[in-house]
Amino acid sequence: MTALNTLIIAALAAALAPAAHAEQSTGDLVLALPALTTHEGQVMIVVYDSPDAWKGGRPVRATMVSAADIAPSAKITGLPPGTYAIKAFQDLDGDGKMGLNPFGLPTEPYGFSNGAQPNMGPPSFEAAAFEVRAGSNTQSIQLK
Repeated sequence: MTALNTLIIAALAAALAPAAHAEQSTGDLVLALPALTTHEGQVMIVVYDSPDAWKGGRPVRATMVSAADIAPSAKITGLPPGTYAIKAFQDLDGDGKMGLNPFGLPTEPYGFSNGAQPNMGPPSFEAAAFEVRAGSNTQSIQLK
């Protein structure tokens, strides 16, 4: 009976090991939003994993955090290791959309991962891209 119990325990451990490994092989991303000029509204955060998605496709994650904190941050969990880029804006008027003036320029604070700067439009995915590895990762986005 002891040998059978040992065999059952070994089989269960082997069966559960891939699941435990899969959980550990994802990355968590802590996104800091320092130095907001105003602490009103929500900060909308959208995470992309490809140039095609960045140009208007579906994001892999989207979240929002209150801008009321002195130094707001967001935690995005369970990202497979890989290359990502983030767009963020502070929704001051609460309409869920980036405010634009008649010329199409943003009227609400916005920013991109990796310190990417716009140039006659949003920066490229490659300019905003950063790597997420298994475990804990951090990024900081300055909204302007």
